[in-house]
Amino acid sequence: MGCCSLSARQAGSAGIGQDEVELLKTGRTRIWSNSEGQSEASLHPKDPAILAETEDTEALWGRTREELANLLITQPISGWEGTNIHSLGEIIWSSLVFLRSYCMEEMRESYIVLFSFHLLILSVDRTKEAFVYEGLLPLAGMRLREIVSAISHTFEISGSMIESRLICCQNSADYDMWVQHLRHQIQMANARCPVSPNNIISFLVSQ
Repeated sequence: MGCCSLSARQAGSAGIGQDEVELLKTGRTRIWSNSEGQSEASLHPKDPAILAETEDTEALWGRTREELANLLITQPISGWEGTNIHSLGEIIWSSLVFLRSYCMEEMRESYIVLFSFHLLILSVDRTKEAFVYEGLLPLAGMRLREIVSAISHTFEISGSMIESRLICCQNSADYDMWVQHLRHQIQMANARCPVSPNNIISFLVSQ
């Protein structure tokens, strides 16, 4: 799969509005409850239990990052479509995060995987201990913005033809790794595959 050979979804903004937002935790999701809008300065987990939870990165299913990477390339991913995952190349970084897009009120638990020219988004089926395909984003044309506000360890990704997403990491170390690696790979992807109006970006999401 080429970095410019993928289908498009309407772009949007992951966090717009003025009203205060309260972050609540229900099971494995986090809900932004608001009346009219969402202010990134107020996207802050007020519950001390939630803050404590992000101090140490959770080991998903008791597996190490390396074991999870091996699981990704050896076990089928539910809902996977398109080219074999091996064609995406080396896994550069991956971790469990909370993610929210423009059309979602909840921050959902996701496992995101960085390849040389793509960012793979997976949801987590804890009952079956399996990953479920959510989307594959090309890095070419992607923008990264650090959220400098009360919200902890969070950055936003966006692009001209992909909807914006807020990604909340579990701690500062994981956040730093994501910002460092993602910025570098976006730069590499743009050099290899410059974005033009003729590019068609392919993005599938299962709701």
